Amino acid sequence: MNNYELTVIVRNRDVESHKEKVKEILAKNSAVITKEDHWGIRKLAYEIDREREAFYMYMLVDADPASIDRIQKEFGLNADILRYLFVVLTDKKSA
Repeated sequence: MNNYELTVIVRNRDVESHKEKVKEILAKNSAVITKEDHWGIRKLAYEIDREREAFYMYMLVDADPASIDRIQKEFGLNADILRYLFVVLTDKKSA
């Protein structure tokens, strides 16, 4: 299991169902959410799929690298998820 930062941008209409759908996809692929922070509705830097504002979600997730591929495919098929980004967290070694 690796640690990941996940940022998801969803449409700002019917936000609660979009949040639940993201959590469903993660749970279905055996990803565990360790921390969750919602940044709320923010103005986008540029228009995405005719949206000028979107809801931002930030999460820390523990998941297998193989399940990340499946999650990304499902996120890509969902029209309500505008953008997403997984970043691998590595342990920092001190001198």
